[in-house]
Amino acid sequence: MSEYLHKDSIGPVVARNKKLDLGNGGFKLENGGMLPEVSVRYETYGSLNASGTNVVWICSPLTADAHVAGFYTPEDKHVGWWDALIGKGKAIDTDKFFVVCSNILGGCKGTTGPADINPQTDRPYGSTFPVITIGDMVRVQKALADSLGIKHYECIIGGSMGGFQAMKWAIYYPDDIERVILIATSPGFASQALGFEIVGRDIIMQDPNYNNGDYYDKQIPAIGLGNARKLAHITYLSAKGMEKRFPRSDIRVENPSKFDTGSSLETYLRHQGEKFVERFDANSYLHIARATDNFDLATEYGSLEKAFSGVNAQFLNVNLSSDWLFPPNESRKITEALLNTGKVVTSLELDTNFGHDGFLVEVGNLGKAVSRFLGGKVGDAPSTGTPAFHSEKDIAIIDSLIPAKARILDLGSGDGLLIDSLWKKKGVTGVGLERNFDNILGSIERDVPVIEKKLDLEALSSFRDQSFDYAVFNRTLPEVRNQQLMLREIMRIAKHAIITFPNFGSWAMRFALCYHGRMPKSDEFPYEWYETPNIHCFTYRDFVKLAEEENLMIEKIITVNEKALSRFLTKVGRVNLGAERVIAMVRKG
Repeated sequence: MSEYLHKDSIGPVVARNKKLDLGNGGFKLENGGMLPEVSVRYETYGSLNASGTNVVWICSPLTADAHVAGFYTPEDKHVGWWDALIGKGKAIDTDKFFVVCSNILGGCKGTTGPADINPQTDRPYGSTFPVITIGDMVRVQKALADSLGIKHYECIIGGSMGGFQAMKWAIYYPDDIERVILIATSPGFASQALGFEIVGRDIIMQDPNYNNGDYYDKQIPAIGLGNARKLAHITYLSAKGMEKRFPRSDIRVENPSKFDTGSSLETYLRHQGEKFVERFDANSYLHIARATDNFDLATEYGSLEKAFSGVNAQFLNVNLSSDWLFPPNESRKITEALLNTGKVVTSLELDTNFGHDGFLVEVGNLGKAVSRFLGGKVGDAPSTGTPAFHSEKDIAIIDSLIPAKARILDLGSGDGLLIDSLWKKKGVTGVGLERNFDNILGSIERDVPVIEKKLDLEALSSFRDQSFDYAVFNRTLPEVRNQQLMLREIMRIAKHAIITFPNFGSWAMRFALCYHGRMPKSDEFPYEWYETPNIHCFTYRDFVKLAEEENLMIEKIITVNEKALSRFLTKVGRVNLGAERVIAMVRKG
């Protein structure tokens, strides 16, 4: 039975302990305190290469530990908390990478924390344990890495509070890190999340057994810690997920006590609280939670842009649709700040009903994205989304219009072929906007940064004025709702716009309408009328008129024709009748 449970796991693993070499000065903390000794518990998977550079470092969430993959004995009922992602042939491939995860400073799973013995007093630290920060946690991890012979990091990965640590890694050690993956995190707690944290801490400290943190030889504050966990656990779920999993009709206790409901949700939360008391320490929870609550990059550095100004890593920022502890709009602030400082970032949103816990529970699409970001190809799947238009002729024309080293925004970027092509030929940099997940995976595989967003005005509002040299609408302008306002917004954020579109006024379209009496379907309009993404189809003349009304100067306008009749009509001046596709470059008049 145990072999069946663990059949896909990386296998048996060993937890290790390392006492850091700190010298006589101890470990100095960012808030001015000091720890005379620091020991770290950690686990590793895979092998470190000779140059010490094939490292993927995993930053653990708030109450997790170093046991991120594998099992200790075949009898273990559970494997590491991210076992599904780590191992041979998995998203984080241990045939390729040396993977490390450690317990965080202040914890209670082997790394120095409040329950450990203070060598200066021979008693548990308890109330005397100093205030720690996320930065302190990262500096301890870096000291451990140095002792392991690690020279460079292929990637730092962190979810939730682990994302806080990963951002600090990128800020503190910009020259050492190639890539960073942030999952279900933000640049700091939003007010609602902070409110839950404050209440949780108060619940623990108001337990009579807390005794200001000195309870190790007495009764532990089990009631306070268990209730704090119940409250926190609610924030890890989602409303829809809770309704599905715990319907009001599901009663587990037929004759509950006076103020109980007997519901499955009530029994579940109590079980979670009891389990947490068995495995975690109240002081550790308070110290780690305080470090988390006080993490606020914008306040610490003056702005998010200033915080990220010195980072060199490429980022993958993943948010979860139903996460209300770290909601998507908070996560996107990271993406926006990185873009506004010219950094390379890919951002996507994964659809899940599991709320914040989604990145631990539902790892299929997450694994695909992580794998591709790390150069792998786990989870191949046929594309079911909108096909990308990759006419070599169109790309060649767009190529001729964009100079070397330009920065471009590709609106509706498909699988990233355009940016990839321009990068290889001209060193052009930029980012794509795309909605379809399979296309986003294609972009990540090409190493093209892409932002998952619906193509609308809101998607563009976060970009700064004139932050791009060129914006490219490759056959996507007909898909937006208000083309006039969209053009205005594009000309705010880009110096030039290149717009390609199928000409609805061509002879082929007119013939199909007149002869068949139906909406045309062709290479240029490859959809049935009832499934087309095109909201507003327009003609060559319509576009010229709109440019005039918006005071846009048409710098260049090129027609692309495959049919002989189309070429003839265009040649004799009947452009609106002959043009099959149009490529126009405009700027403000």
